[in-house]
Amino acid sequence: MDNIELNEFPDGMNSIDNPRIIIGPPPSPSAQESGNASNHSLRSRGVMGSWRKYRSRLILFFGIVMILLLFLVPFYMVKSSADLQKNAENKVRTRSFDISNVLNGDFSYSEETFHFIQPPPEFVKTHEEDPGLHLTLQYDDNNDYTILAKNLYDKSFSKKLGSNKFQYQGKEYVVQRARVSYRLDKIIFATDLKPEFRHSSFGLYWIYDVETEKAMPISPFPSLLLTPISYAHFSPNFNFVYFVYDNDLYIQNIHTKNYADRLTTDGSFNILNGKPDWVYEEEVLADEKAVWWCPDDSKLIFAKFDDSEVNTYSFPKYINNDNKFPHLEEIKYPKPGSFNPKFELYIVDLTSGVVSLINVMDSAEGDWGNDYILYDAIWVSPNAFLVKISDRSSQHLIVRVYDTKEDSIETSNFLDFTKINGWVEKAKNVVPLPPKPDEGRSEYGYLDILPDGNGFNHIFYFTKFSDTKGIQITQGNWEVANEGIVGYEYETDSVFFLANKNGHMAQNLYAVVINSDRTNSIRVLRNQEKNNDFYEFELSPSCRYAVARKLGPGIPTTIVGELFDVLDADDPNDNKVIRLTDDSYLQKSLRRYDLPITSYKSMILDDGTEVNYVEIKPRFLNSKKKYPLLVESYAGPGSQSYFTKFNVFFQQAVSSGLQTIVLLVEPRGTGGKGWKFKSWAKNNIGYWEPRDVTEVTRRFIKINQQFVDKERVAIWGWSYGGFTALKTIEYDAGQTFNYAMAVAPVTNWIYYDSIYTERYMGLPKDNIQGYRDFSTITNFKSFEKIRKLFIIHGTADDNVHIQNSYEFVDHLNSLGIKNYDMHIFPDSDHTIHFHNARKVVFTKLYQWLKDAFAGNFTPQ
Repeated sequence: MDNIELNEFPDGMNSIDNPRIIIGPPPSPSAQESGNASNHSLRSRGVMGSWRKYRSRLILFFGIVMILLLFLVPFYMVKSSADLQKNAENKVRTRSFDISNVLNGDFSYSEETFHFIQPPPEFVKTHEEDPGLHLTLQYDDNNDYTILAKNLYDKSFSKKLGSNKFQYQGKEYVVQRARVSYRLDKIIFATDLKPEFRHSSFGLYWIYDVETEKAMPISPFPSLLLTPISYAHFSPNFNFVYFVYDNDLYIQNIHTKNYADRLTTDGSFNILNGKPDWVYEEEVLADEKAVWWCPDDSKLIFAKFDDSEVNTYSFPKYINNDNKFPHLEEIKYPKPGSFNPKFELYIVDLTSGVVSLINVMDSAEGDWGNDYILYDAIWVSPNAFLVKISDRSSQHLIVRVYDTKEDSIETSNFLDFTKINGWVEKAKNVVPLPPKPDEGRSEYGYLDILPDGNGFNHIFYFTKFSDTKGIQITQGNWEVANEGIVGYEYETDSVFFLANKNGHMAQNLYAVVINSDRTNSIRVLRNQEKNNDFYEFELSPSCRYAVARKLGPGIPTTIVGELFDVLDADDPNDNKVIRLTDDSYLQKSLRRYDLPITSYKSMILDDGTEVNYVEIKPRFLNSKKKYPLLVESYAGPGSQSYFTKFNVFFQQAVSSGLQTIVLLVEPRGTGGKGWKFKSWAKNNIGYWEPRDVTEVTRRFIKINQQFVDKERVAIWGWSYGGFTALKTIEYDAGQTFNYAMAVAPVTNWIYYDSIYTERYMGLPKDNIQGYRDFSTITNFKSFEKIRKLFIIHGTADDNVHIQNSYEFVDHLNSLGIKNYDMHIFPDSDHTIHFHNARKVVFTKLYQWLKDAFAGNFTPQ
């Protein structure tokens, strides 16, 4: 047994459990002789006579024994070896874990609540002005908690802000969210929340007065009638609360009014004010709100989305319905080639109360038509509002700045992504920079993350908002993370950012001084010898303090303190920092179980393309045994799914409990490696993913043929990963893969939403071959060549409609292909969690794989 140390007699066992044959000489007569010397001659004669008879019998006896041993010892040795192997395997099983251990939380750890409370813009610049004000929770024995404000400069400071429960008109409400004013006088509470889509929800919102300990409803009605609203947020200076009710925008001065003013009146199912529709929330803004406040609270700009021409998708809700018929839910959902939502931007001057339309594309260079996408919007100064707008298929991006003083709008930048065979991605975080005369900066500027000349995403510095070209301040064959800029330090003009400079699957913190000589100006702020480390950082407003989350590859640890104390704290128990992580429960599990071994690797494919993958294998491999192989790949264009983060979930449970090798493959077209690698997906989704996944799998099997059982190879994925799994089976046609599992898969991209799909594939009329041959599953006979297929989908999936799976299995049925199982989850959305479904789906996947690898699926 390779890599397993076995003691012949482990603790707690004796020779009866592991018998040994001991052969020794016959008893010696010396003891009797020494004890009876006076009668020696007589005894000698008698003994010698008896000994001759005994010797002849003994020779016969030993002859028989030796003959028996010739047969028994080889048999015993084989049996003993089998017992040792069996004991070793039992030992592995007793230290292995399965999906139930994972779902029951055996590998969970907790982190003490810690959030920096953000001040008004430009309120805190220097370290002296930054006390490290933060919010935390103090729990009691009943698991209720008190909300506390503390600061890191004066650790004795602590202010009680409220608790997680409060009374209103004789009824108790439980807080689910809290947003705290920097003045520590008001809090927005959210209760009774019900999710809507990925980022949005409906619920009751309240303004809680810390001094009086009273909560008042945030309501669109002057009577303060309790009613669910979409969200509620503070303005930047905490003077106002704004919210959306029935798709109309409201605003309330929390210091002078007890009721809200209504800013719009045309909100409806088709018109949304200050709130994105489904496709903008999911694919572009990634937010529940579409309101942008001027830094000094004097103005706000909001987006109005018009879905009048957008197609409606209806789906039934079956459960908890008082009627005899299912209730139909409806959402506006544009599909490729159909009408998209239109948008307008309006500015509200709070001094005059005037609401005005901004002609955002008026006088824009080029022919943009009227079908374009709002990708980002931000105030880059108190009087300058920056917007990023793309054409419908996300090939070109125009950056325009609206000057509120001059009431004018000008183009500051234009990016043509066709030059890199790319597309406009979701917005990166733009960071405004205040004037700094000492450094020669008399105007407001900003930082943005954009592709450089070599096709890598880097930080560009725009000295003023009217600049048409930025100064590149980071460079190299690596990328700044999508939300990579985590802080700007005014005193040193330093930018702190996260990037994968040390490795494609790793992430670390770096710094660069804006006005320094850019050559060798990037500083690595962690031990660069640890190339696999993955960090996330949250910095206080002045960058004086930091929360550092080391997420892998070792056990996650979160610490907080002054930035450079945090950076120097190799020991998380360093008394200069505060440890927020409680991993005691996880540590107990790690002592009880053997985790699989995870390795981060790459492979050069036949055409010279390098592809990253993660290998997860059982802790102890037997060189005389072959193991099943499970392959997983998400593979969405520009996405990155696999990092050096510590993780114990489905993949690790399969590796440990089912004694399976797991491969996680990041094929070409994915992110983190620059546009040369990413652009393979352009116009080709569904082409390279299955080819790369199949080639990596075949090569891996060949290299590891000693360990891999070629008759037990499976692939699985969820969402885009489900599409990748099915396309791989279609391409491979049973040559490599024997089993497949697809959860909520896209099976035809003409059924997915327009903004995402057209970003990579263009309009259907402009890419007929790509939509027909690559992005759609058409060769259904390939699925007959594998042993078994498993399809899972939720009926209320608003993202990947169940239409995809239904049409796919209908094709299988039409061809008489029966080797598939299907599990439907009523009323579950894309995450599949309704009514305990989250636990059921992973248990079901695990058990299905177990049956597959055990050979329990007979051909149909």
